[in-house]
Amino acid sequence: MVFGRRAERLKALAEGHELQGFLSMISAIVVAQESALRALPPGSLPGAAEVAKAKLVRRAPLDPELWKRDGSWRAALSHILAEVDRATLPAPAAEACKALEGVSEADLETLADQFLEGTVPPAEAGKAVFVAAALQVAWTRMAALLDVADLGGGDGDQGTCPACGSPPVAGIVSPGGTKFGHRHLHCSLCATSWRFVRVRCVHCGSTEKISFRNLAGTTYLRAECCESCQGYSKVFYLESMKALEALADDLGSLGFDVLVGEEGFARVPNPFVLGVMEQPEG
Repeated sequence: MVFGRRAERLKALAEGHELQGFLSMISAIVVAQESALRALPPGSLPGAAEVAKAKLVRRAPLDPELWKRDGSWRAALSHILAEVDRATLPAPAAEACKALEGVSEADLETLADQFLEGTVPPAEAGKAVFVAAALQVAWTRMAALLDVADLGGGDGDQGTCPACGSPPVAGIVSPGGTKFGHRHLHCSLCATSWRFVRVRCVHCGSTEKISFRNLAGTTYLRAECCESCQGYSKVFYLESMKALEALADDLGSLGFDVLVGEEGFARVPNPFVLGVMEQPEG
């Protein structure tokens, strides 16, 4: 399962890493996500009429702006809060867990809205980590149950997820096709992956003024930077690093984000650092 693989990769990355405590914390949350997914109560999916409407307006069927979420995500949150190994959590995260246990249903929905809209206040960043984890569980389950024919896009030009319309957390290039390989973007919310053409800005779609930045001493990671919109995205290369998981390896290379950000580029943050990283304008 996606969360099991992600947790194993996070554990491997955490060993000796300068962000070992942070990566170990996220790994513990992801382990709880895997358990929450198995225990998730039945939810709902868009019907034929709702899918048709989404296609008509060229939106993904599970787009949070179109699809009214059900309460299954709150069940996932309760499970995560109960199952996460709090001994691995730093004090602020443990306090956020405890605080969430007393939050009303209405306030939980407000926190969910803030996460999905990318408007998490810094004061709520600790709670947002667990809210994001629960929403990922719910959307990952829904996306897995969708009919492939209902997915939006699919022509390689879509920088947002064809299942839920969320931004990608990173891209992974795998060997195959041409000598340059194929790039697949990986959704930050529902874990869907989809083909996206190479050397094209994920944010604005431009193919001009694209440049790359490398992390010193590595061949498995580059930042694709767009001079047109000042956005960037990470690209990982399977040929150079076989054991990759997009969300985990993104978190394991946050230092690279600092370097690229110092040049004036920005991107949509990883869900587990939302409220901390800057987003590109527009």
